[in-house]
Amino acid sequence: MHKRTKIGCKKLIQEAINNCPVPTIQNYIRRNYMRNTQQWALWACQHFPLLLQVTSTNPLESYHSELKRKTSSLHGLIGAIHNIVAIDCKKQSDSKSATFDFHVKKVSAYGVEKDIIKEIHKFPLPFQHLLIKEACAIMDRLEKGKGAPGLTSLDCHCLFYNQYLLPCKHIFHEHMYGDVKLLTTDVWRMFQKIFEESGFEVYEYRELVIEFVQTEQQKKAKSRKLTVFELTERVCDRYWSVEEGVLNAERTEAFISTLEVSLNPIIIQFK
Repeated sequence: MHKRTKIGCKKLIQEAINNCPVPTIQNYIRRNYMRNTQQWALWACQHFPLLLQVTSTNPLESYHSELKRKTSSLHGLIGAIHNIVAIDCKKQSDSKSATFDFHVKKVSAYGVEKDIIKEIHKFPLPFQHLLIKEACAIMDRLEKGKGAPGLTSLDCHCLFYNQYLLPCKHIFHEHMYGDVKLLTTDVWRMFQKIFEESGFEVYEYRELVIEFVQTEQQKKAKSRKLTVFELTERVCDRYWSVEEGVLNAERTEAFISTLEVSLNPIIIQFK
């Protein structure tokens, strides 16, 4: 869901096929996903922020289970209706309690700067937990000997940032130990403003804007841009695979050195 190019999508689908031990399911994936990659990718790009939040139907199934358990044909029509109304009232009460906690409760954390905690407390409760976890993950990165990621903007390509549209551990790391203070007061306010009037439903409305190409020249330009995006994604995938894998600083440095050696002649040639 977090891949942005055709190459990235096909790579994940092929990994799913390779890791599947059942031949019939492998064929199902090839038939229904590999042949429709572009359609699935477009749909996922439009809806993945919501899909990544809704990972279970347990709340709905719990409600249905309670209805079945507390209603019976022995109660008669009126009795069944009374039971359903009682269950709905209980659910509404639980919802109001959850809404109160969502907007009012604050979390505590050890090892996170006071200024950052103060800003995190301005988010709804579930997002506080998410942000605290990302902020605390910096210590794990430092223990592994990882330096600041070198971000110069808020545009991070990690799954967390694409999933929740919130500051990730890489942004926190750069802000706290890097050269660029990314999390200014205005930036925090921008993130906090997302949830002023809503909760997780904000992810229902983040869609990809599709521009229809009209001329042949525009089609070629779009194709060139897509090729660059695909190449960039392949490089980023390989880098994060090395960086986030088993700690091996020499291997990571070797990857970066090889990349620089390969790219420098191209950059110089097309100045």
